[in-house]
Amino acid sequence: MQKLPNLAAVIKREQDALATETKIAQCPPLVAVNQLEEVTRVPTALRWNNKTSVEALPQATGGAFVVDCPSLNSTALWVSTSNNYYRREYLTYLKVIYGLDIDAIQKPYDVDHLCNRSRAEAYGLQFIRLALIGSGPNRSHGAAYEKDITTNEALRRSSGMKLMDAISSMKYWGYLSPLRDDPRESEIAAYVAFAASKLGLDPVEERKSILYLREKASKPWAKKK
Repeated sequence: MQKLPNLAAVIKREQDALATETKIAQCPPLVAVNQLEEVTRVPTALRWNNKTSVEALPQATGGAFVVDCPSLNSTALWVSTSNNYYRREYLTYLKVIYGLDIDAIQKPYDVDHLCNRSRAEAYGLQFIRLALIGSGPNRSHGAAYEKDITTNEALRRSSGMKLMDAISSMKYWGYLSPLRDDPRESEIAAYVAFAASKLGLDPVEERKSILYLREKASKPWAKKK
């Protein structure tokens, strides 16, 4: 495995890989699943020519797995939704996979679930993809949205997997997500332009998705089935 000099290099590698995956798949990345084998075959457009392996993370405390795709220079850590030691697992991952000699992940860096953990639990999804991010503003950008959508989606049935939604994508890439009393049109405009150029996503559809999610987060809409 490629050795990296520091946490900033890890973030760059993860972001480059995630952007490449999104462009090839022509859809947002897979961020939560019930069966880890799904990440080796979905999305089909991505995995058809980019074979991926799943291996247990050595020295892991709980459920933690390394998903490796050499052709895309992509390596990601996935953990069990119930794993309360995910930060510790990610530190082990940094040591084992990237050879970093560190005892802790210090500010301004943090470990992020790419699918909100509470939402994954509500959906009954078993595994979530992790990533390293810059903490501070990025940590709180989507907090209100995630709390609202978790509450309002709590009764929805899982489909077995989940792609990163547009507002979570805004958060990951460092854009301020819209609030109930602040639509943040300039942030949305900047993000959809970025999504089109960097991620290869349709800007019109991304904007529609953001507005749809914000509307759903603002009022209860889940129903028992």
